[in-house]
Amino acid sequence: MTEFLRWIIAIPLLAVSLYFILTNIRFLLENFRLGLNAGPAPMTIMGGLSGCLGLLILPYMEFTDRLALLWLPLILDLGSLPFYVSLLVLTICQGMGVRLWKNHPDYQTRGNT
Repeated sequence: MTEFLRWIIAIPLLAVSLYFILTNIRFLLENFRLGLNAGPAPMTIMGGLSGCLGLLILPYMEFTDRLALLWLPLILDLGSLPFYVSLLVLTICQGMGVRLWKNHPDYQTRGNT
């Protein structure tokens, strides 16, 4: 009975994770196609966390194998680890005075004065 309950909890969590992963990828591809710079993915960290919880609860594999796969939802969901790593890199570069793109407000105002 416990294994059945674990399946009932893990499958929806993994489905939610897959939904957020696909939504964030679709959002990114749509922004590239339209040429928009719309900012972050619409849902940050939800897909990665629900995927990690689903993998921890899943009774299919050994616990050590599930622990080895915990990084996968965090990497695949663009709103989780890739988003926060890019924010960290952007913050470090801006602190060093490096402009990473041409439409940055500092680039435009300094060019006009």
